[in-house]
Amino acid sequence: MTADIETAVTVVTVRGMWSRPLRGDAFIAVKKALGEHPTALIVDLCEVIDPQATSASTWLTVSRVGSSMEPAVGVAACLPRGAALAERLRRLGARYFLPIYDDLAHARSVVAVGGPRPDRMRIDLQPHPDSPALARNLVTEACGAWGMPADVLYPARLVMSELAANAMEHAATPFSAMVVRRGDGLHLVVSDCEPRLPQLVDQSAGEFLYVRGQGLRTVQAASSAWGSLPTRDGKMVWATVRPGF
Repeated sequence: MTADIETAVTVVTVRGMWSRPLRGDAFIAVKKALGEHPTALIVDLCEVIDPQATSASTWLTVSRVGSSMEPAVGVAACLPRGAALAERLRRLGARYFLPIYDDLAHARSVVAVGGPRPDRMRIDLQPHPDSPALARNLVTEACGAWGMPADVLYPARLVMSELAANAMEHAATPFSAMVVRRGDGLHLVVSDCEPRLPQLVDQSAGEFLYVRGQGLRTVQAASSAWGSLPTRDGKMVWATVRPGF
């Protein structure tokens, strides 16, 4: 599973013979991807072996779940032309709610169309001590522009500050901070060029692996959900802040 910070599109790649274990693994991956509320989800099925197309109902269900979210998450599939699964999905009417593309490059190019969005703000930063403050200011600017209440503004500033500080201190690479409006809340994303994913460590064990345990504990306490995903050139760490959480 990979994410694109530019477009907020997540790709879940499924490989192998379709079976109960693979279905379980695919369900977990898709659930995690949708939990991060991307703009769109691409399910790459080009390497799935499913001659009887028995997985069709699974992908139709994923599409319906995405469309029922607020805001809706568009779901698309990648399948080689002529594959049994692609043909069955088309017969089931998938063209109306589950676009199918021949390859991943084509799918990315289509779902990424749309240009800058009014519900998203981004800033590119350097690993400098002033960067967490600049990331916090981005949250303030976004909340002012979108009329977000104080019970979103203050925890979102705190969460963004911790995410940016972790990127500055532990990745030590240029990074970007993005604020996305999600209904009455905010989705915060920090992306850097360090591929190692953060861990919420057990401080009682005296372990401090890669990320300060206290920083991520603050993120966990102030957000309704948080997580991380690999990207093509590093990783992204995200958190969702909602009013009254």
